[in-house]
Amino acid sequence: MFKSIKSSSKYFIALSIVALLSACGTSGNEGANSVESGASQFISVTELKDVNDSVMLGVLQYSDLNKTNAFGYQNAFGYKSVKITYSTKGQNDEDINASGLLVIPTISDKYKASLASIGKSYSVSMICDNHGTIFTNAEAPTNVEQSTYYPLAVSMVGLAGFAGIYPDYIGYGDSNDATHPYLLKKASARASLDMIKASIKYMNDHGIVLNYQLYISGYSQGAYNAMALAEEVEKSFGDSVNLKGVAPMDGPYILSAFGDEVLKTDANMSVPAFMAYLADAYAYYHDNLTLSEMILTSKVDTFNGLFGGENNSTVIHQKLLLPLGAPTTDLFNTSFVQEYQDNATHKLRVMLQENVVGNWNAVSKIKLIHCSNDEVVPAAMTTAEKQLLESNGANNVEFLFIDDVNSSNGKSIHENCAIPAYTQALGWFDAIRSGVIQ
Repeated sequence: MFKSIKSSSKYFIALSIVALLSACGTSGNEGANSVESGASQFISVTELKDVNDSVMLGVLQYSDLNKTNAFGYQNAFGYKSVKITYSTKGQNDEDINASGLLVIPTISDKYKASLASIGKSYSVSMICDNHGTIFTNAEAPTNVEQSTYYPLAVSMVGLAGFAGIYPDYIGYGDSNDATHPYLLKKASARASLDMIKASIKYMNDHGIVLNYQLYISGYSQGAYNAMALAEEVEKSFGDSVNLKGVAPMDGPYILSAFGDEVLKTDANMSVPAFMAYLADAYAYYHDNLTLSEMILTSKVDTFNGLFGGENNSTVIHQKLLLPLGAPTTDLFNTSFVQEYQDNATHKLRVMLQENVVGNWNAVSKIKLIHCSNDEVVPAAMTTAEKQLLESNGANNVEFLFIDDVNSSNGKSIHENCAIPAYTQALGWFDAIRSGVIQ
């Protein structure tokens, strides 16, 4: 199914409507699945915030673009946020203690009474959201929540009443001393799935009434992780949760095709830090691939500590002497790039192919969302991903192209696409939860 929409303030209005519907008890999200989760990776918990519904309503109103509650927010869920520390395994099966943010909606006595008056009780559906590429540890969800409000928690939990599960990822949060497995399928999927298991364990132990509906979302790198996670959930955790919908947004799913476009002698890198991060991670986690063979000799030493969680993308670009849009051969050895293009079995090509996501017979609803003019991740990635899924037998896949998102205020189209994309994803999840979409 193909759709195309225009970007405008209607995204925010649509999100506001979702909030009002959910907060008025019309979500109808109870009783889908009551299977217990089984094994858990839970280690410990650190409480972060306990915010009542009136305070959260004030946060939503203050977050309004004009600070005047122009979107008419009338209701909000309170929420409790905690940092979950849990056990998982890295790309090479090493034991790792990772962390993530769990945000649980709390409902007022007034809302409980309203539901009871129509013969309903409230149960919690979960969204596991996978964040886009970050470079500093301060950007990890648990660290953001400690300093302010994690923005997606405000919308997904405070606004729409889902429990929000936000993995920090290996290499951030409690595992900041580990090398982040950037765009590596196995570790990405496991870290998020183990966070879900640990979160369910915590919620069960604390009397949260779950209906075991699970929704998965993610943006950019997070879209890639979302697809890897969805496959792992269907294959190994489908008896414990009811995976209702997967909404990846603007992701580089077909890594081999992405590599074909970027690793050319006449190509440019929209954001060189992304390609440098990939080179660093793939060299670290593969014995037969080194930075020295991939990267220009003059820049190899700069990689030492470059991705340790202290440097943002601006600093990374400055240290590598690479502006946005720099030629690929200003970072990669020309000979390496040429070999990659000439050799169909080049080792990096094989590695990227092994880490393609979407190559399974998916049974869940999947909605691929992409900005049609994204300059960082081409929209062709989404078209190719849909074709790959359907070639494996998936018959419940649709995609939505968002048109006319522009760069502004120093932000790229890729950055600016996140708000309309998440608005669409959250509205879609709410429609499934309420039964509007079967």
